[in-house]
Amino acid sequence: MSKLDKAPSSKLLSDEYGNQHCLVDELARGGQGVVFRTKDADLAIKQALKNDQPDKSANLRERFQNIRLLPIPARIPVALPLAILRDEPGYVMRLLSDMKPFSIFELNGKMKKELDERSVELPEWLAATKDRNMALLLLHYVDTGSTRRRLFAVAKCAAILARLHGAGLVYGDISTNNAFVSMSSVSDVWLIDADNMRLERSSGGISVYTPGYGAPELVQERDQSRPRTDCWAFAVMVFKLLALCHPFIGKKVEEPDNEEEGWDTDADVNEMSMSLDEQAFAGYLPFIDDEDDNSNSGTSGLPRALVTTSELRRLFQETFAVGREHPHRRPTMVFWALELMKAADHALDCPECGMSYFAEDHEKCLYCDSERPAFIRIQTPRWKILIPACTTEFHLPHRLFYPFSLEHYDDIEYESVLNFADKTAVPVRGTKSFPENLMFRFVASRK
Repeated sequence: MSKLDKAPSSKLLSDEYGNQHCLVDELARGGQGVVFRTKDADLAIKQALKNDQPDKSANLRERFQNIRLLPIPARIPVALPLAILRDEPGYVMRLLSDMKPFSIFELNGKMKKELDERSVELPEWLAATKDRNMALLLLHYVDTGSTRRRLFAVAKCAAILARLHGAGLVYGDISTNNAFVSMSSVSDVWLIDADNMRLERSSGGISVYTPGYGAPELVQERDQSRPRTDCWAFAVMVFKLLALCHPFIGKKVEEPDNEEEGWDTDADVNEMSMSLDEQAFAGYLPFIDDEDDNSNSGTSGLPRALVTTSELRRLFQETFAVGREHPHRRPTMVFWALELMKAADHALDCPECGMSYFAEDHEKCLYCDSERPAFIRIQTPRWKILIPACTTEFHLPHRLFYPFSLEHYDDIEYESVLNFADKTAVPVRGTKSFPENLMFRFVASRK
């Protein structure tokens, strides 16, 4: 058992300034380190690992100094090192008290076992599902906010990465353990693990990635970390969180064909003695939704049309189909931030089952067959947002009125009071009047 597997509740660590930090619980763990919450609600500790043990050789002070010299954009939600630990490898960083890693959106083995042991009763809309594993996945999916919450979270993550890339920086190790979301709302998303962040280089440097997230050129050791490898890892994360499957684990992996002239006779691949999963993660197999190659088509997951817009599906095609062999073709993070936020603003939660869907595209919930509920459409020539009919107050964001800004898209521009029954929308008393191009439409339910 690793020393860091023990309950940390009574462990005290001192930083370079003499401050003491009491570890409370483990938040996330990866190949390079483990993150602990402390008794100080807004502070966390990252400890460096090597072979699942504290990495005494980690030169964190030098890394810390290098990070402080980077042109990091102001007011960006990235948890930067505040102080180095004195006696153990690690550092102190800021992290809001109610934040959890994106991995909470994934049903891991421990969570699934707990659900099985509790013999949890499935809701009516899932009761007829023959595959209990899929039923539990969907139960966890809806319990953690369904598609809409995931879209908002990854859209905000994309905006952070786009700002870093705009400053010439590479983040380096994007995964569900390194992005954090506020549990009280989706207004706060932060990136942690900033010690891998660096300026893009023409050559040299160490590339770090989480297994299953690394771009083909990194896994195959043909290139180093760049913004376009960040784009790949981010797209993998988004696909997994929305569709509940990996973009390269298809029928070639799930239903292997060992015919003599089959796909697996590639000499270069066979020489490396790679498993099917490793070949998929290394980019040797086609994207499961590749429009021009269905040899590795998907065998599981949610239908993409239920959880993505046509624009998002095009971004996945450009990243995983064309971009698999031509990295320069991968869409940049700006496009991801824009389209993910649009999709989030067009999705509504079904009041019956809790699952999200794109309300203007369907007259019924695609999961429980309930009629589409009433909603309010808020629109300008630039943007459109759908909100539930029960909403009585709503803050109108910057993106409704101005070109999409990676930093200010969620800033409040106007405050509104809504009454669906009277079909009225007025500014909050004492606030500025609405612009003439702002429209509210009160759409009745399909009942």
